[in-house]
Amino acid sequence: MKKGFYLVTLSLLLISLTACSNKNKETTSPSSDTELLTSSSKTEHEDVRLNFNKIVLAQAANEFKGGTTLEELKAMYGEPTSQSQTPAGDVTLDSYTWNFDSVVVTVQLFENSSIARSISNFIFSRKATIDQKRYDKLENGMTFKQAIEILGEPDDFSQAVSSDKVELQAMWVSGFKSESNSDQSRSASITLSFENDALTQKSQTGLNK
Repeated sequence: MKKGFYLVTLSLLLISLTACSNKNKETTSPSSDTELLTSSSKTEHEDVRLNFNKIVLAQAANEFKGGTTLEELKAMYGEPTSQSQTPAGDVTLDSYTWNFDSVVVTVQLFENSSIARSISNFIFSRKATIDQKRYDKLENGMTFKQAIEILGEPDDFSQAVSSDKVELQAMWVSGFKSESNSDQSRSASITLSFENDALTQKSQTGLNK
């Protein structure tokens, strides 16, 4: 599998994540700390987000086989809202999108095996507990799981697999102690980038100390 296969896939999904997540978001009512919320909470479209965690991406070691199939995706989300094909190197990827109001789920498959996934515009309802002190605990090299233990589950994220990398970008947009949550232009967010499950880059806006 050529490296270009990876680059096209990930760039498309991360562009989608950034564009969608920069839209204005409504403030949600607090109902949980940084733990992943249960089905008893009032987060809108939480079932969509929880099912997203179940999507398995194929691995290069298995020749990109074994990822979640289209049939399994339809069992989770129903018929896709739209679909298209994307050239990637010397192969073609099948891209499927599901819309749930403003929440967008996109999955790309190679030979009916998921190799990239993205969810955007989802917002967890949780207490405002994320602040600058928690952000400062994030260090390069830590795993995605370790980041979740500090911040809780991300609201949005994208992930893609290639012959030599697994890259993930995650965004937190809820649960912040920010200086002005009412001012959408100054609302808080954290974005983390991982390569092969190691944190490589972090950024934040609007956090309280």
